[in-house]
Amino acid sequence: MATSLAAAIEAAHPNASVDKQPGGKGDFIVKAEGRELWNKRAHPEERFPEDEEILALLAEDA
Repeated sequence: MATSLAAAIEAAHPNASVDKQPGGKGDFIVKAEGRELWNKRAHPEERFPEDEEILALLAEDA
């Protein structure tokens, strides 16, 4: 999941720097410029994001 998302971000934003860090069991947090875009545990459905959802959130910041 994290690897495909990182590849999608790098393809859409060639100047982006993607850093993957291990978290606790069940953690999946996506941040950009210090702002949390997605937190699996905080999401009402506790699910992983689709790549397109994160790309859309990044586009809002651009």
